[in-house]
Amino acid sequence: MVVKTYTRWINPKKLDELLFALREIGIDVWRHSYSYRLIYKNTIIASLHIYPGYNDITIRILGVNRKTAMSIMECVLIKIREVLPHYKIHIKTIEPKIKIE
Repeated sequence: MVVKTYTRWINPKKLDELLFALREIGIDVWRHSYSYRLIYKNTIIASLHIYPGYNDITIRILGVNRKTAMSIMECVLIKIREVLPHYKIHIKTIEPKIKIE
């Protein structure tokens, strides 16, 4: 019987490799542990969260910046797949709960 095991961590060098790959395409990135903030043209457009035990990545796009985020999301996905090819990527849009007029 073969038991499937999951990696519970990612080498920090690999996490930094993703950070630098995203910066190469003009996205400013802040990283803390397995979470990233993606900033484009001085605006936070999305957050990226890596779950190594499940081989999942979740990208949460902020609804107020959806148009800007979607314009560069294909480039972001290409870079993620280059660095972490075995991870499933889920994209969610987060709508603001408060409307500022």
